[in-house]
Amino acid sequence: MNKNALRLIFWIVICFIGLITLLNSVSLGINEASNIVISQGGSIDNEIYLVYLEQSIIKYRVIGLILSTLGGISISKNEKI
Repeated sequence: MNKNALRLIFWIVICFIGLITLLNSVSLGINEASNIVISQGGSIDNEIYLVYLEQSIIKYRVIGLILSTLGGISISKNEKI
């Protein structure tokens, strides 16, 4: 395999990881918010839980968007192997 083929495979994997993260952002956010509640002793106000949940989901959406966009742009620029 030449260097361009390896680079293309790398960016395809990055794009795929970004898409998976984006599609699973809700379940990842729920898991993170649940872990926060557990780390605080299991008792937390509902409004605070909802803020943690919303921000966790947004965080995973942004991470997924960044990875999939970087991968997609790099794939389109690297098409000519």
